[in-house]
Amino acid sequence: MKRAFPWRAALPLAIMAATLPAHGQLAQNLFLDTKAMSLGNAVTADPTGIMDIHFNPAGLTKLDGRQWQLQAMNVYLSATTRFALPDGYDPDESGLLPIHEDPVLQEGDGEASAAAYIPGYGIMPMNMLPILTLPTGGISIKPPGSKFTFANAVYAPMAAGFAKDDDDPGRYQAKQVALQRFTYLSPSFGYQVTDEFSVGASFLFSHQAVSVVQDIRAPSVLIGVLEELQDAFGCFDENGAPTGNDPLAPLVTLCGGDVGPYDDVGELRLSTEESLSPSFNVGLLWEPNDWFAFGLGYQSEAVSRLKGTYELEYTPEFADFFRSFRSSIIGAIGGAIFSLPTGVRKESGNVSVEMTYPQHLQLGTKFRFWDRYQLNVDAGWTDFEKWDSLKFEFDRQVSFLSTAKTLAPGLVTDTTLKQTLGYRSVWSWGFGFQYDLNSRIKLRLGYEPRETSIPKDARSAQAPLGFARLYSVGMGYQWDMDTVIDLSLSFMQSAESIKADPQEAEQAGDYPNSSNAINRNCLTCTVSNPYPGLDVDTELTIGSAGISFRTKF
Repeated sequence: MKRAFPWRAALPLAIMAATLPAHGQLAQNLFLDTKAMSLGNAVTADPTGIMDIHFNPAGLTKLDGRQWQLQAMNVYLSATTRFALPDGYDPDESGLLPIHEDPVLQEGDGEASAAAYIPGYGIMPMNMLPILTLPTGGISIKPPGSKFTFANAVYAPMAAGFAKDDDDPGRYQAKQVALQRFTYLSPSFGYQVTDEFSVGASFLFSHQAVSVVQDIRAPSVLIGVLEELQDAFGCFDENGAPTGNDPLAPLVTLCGGDVGPYDDVGELRLSTEESLSPSFNVGLLWEPNDWFAFGLGYQSEAVSRLKGTYELEYTPEFADFFRSFRSSIIGAIGGAIFSLPTGVRKESGNVSVEMTYPQHLQLGTKFRFWDRYQLNVDAGWTDFEKWDSLKFEFDRQVSFLSTAKTLAPGLVTDTTLKQTLGYRSVWSWGFGFQYDLNSRIKLRLGYEPRETSIPKDARSAQAPLGFARLYSVGMGYQWDMDTVIDLSLSFMQSAESIKADPQEAEQAGDYPNSSNAINRNCLTCTVSNPYPGLDVDTELTIGSAGISFRTKF
């Protein structure tokens, strides 16, 4: 009976590992400003307008009088996932975990569309119209004769979310997920120190949310052993109906519910949020002459204590198995010793997690030449090494944690679970080019090769954020003396191929290809690997079209 225990112990880690929100360098500085998007976000030395609250508050000094700005960024998102057997896979060598029998191989490609988190409601999938509109707006005031410019804006410095259908093969790595930071108040100022030098600062008050809905399974060799025992005992007929056989009862019962390595265990719903998460931005802008400028923008980190609820609803087969097992002699004794589940259909409660919104530094330059041409070059760094791990804390003793701590005492206690991430801090570049067609129209091009913060052994279908290239075009139109309209179109794509390890890798102790977060296959690798042994290809495509309108009042 002890062989049936470890896979159940590993399940909670698999469950909670699924709650990791998707992020990475890919979500940095996206969809915040129309002009910035059209210039590859290389705007630290080239003020954008009121959204300099985010990029470089010193740029606010370029705004005269009283101005307001509205913007709409329409975002199209498509994420596909493909699963396949690795080249050279031999079914005869599959052992107790028959990779070739994984049902997801017959379910086609997985597809996800955009989703957003609505406070008080949860995740809202954009199933009807796969275009997510991100509106922003703000105002600025520069009193006559003053060196100060004051501003405030409402915007989302972090917005990442997607949703899949209930039968999508990728549903075991987030059927729905949203990671969102929404700044609802941002009092800011820019100060003109000299004609050539400005400084500025913003004080941000934000709402932070993380929400996940996910189907759960725990494919592993140990569950394969249990399924083999049920087959040997003749627990179920060819239609899956119980036969009444349970030859070891009442000593131990294994036929209470039909379970297997590719059967669903249940569904997890977890939602956490923090209503007030403060942070600040500072910046400087140096413009020694007409053809050169240098800018610096710094965004502080923000540590949020997100609180919320979780609900884990097990399938009837899974709950029945443990209810029957705990009714046997060995099940009652072993269940008491190892805190095994009692067979309840649902567990729920409160959960909290501490999350760091990482600090970000961006340096930028602007060069003007031949009167009409301009080149912007930026370099940015984000401190994602702070995402080394996440620690979930529950408000009560949870049965699945009590079970899991036996296998992972360094990661799990009765009420806490620590998930290792191992993200890294990276530098990323941005390039923008502008041509002044005439006194009213400015044509723009942008290119941004975006490094990923997710190392190869942490790639997954939930966070398909590998290296990506962002291409963009746009224009600025001076409608009249007081009014500016900016337009942008952008396209970005990230493709990852996460190969499975060779079939003999487990025996050799070598895992040269796979990721700890999706397809590693070994006895103790069931923690966060719902697709062990499969090749996984992910492709994330994002397109956006933006328009902003800024004028005086």
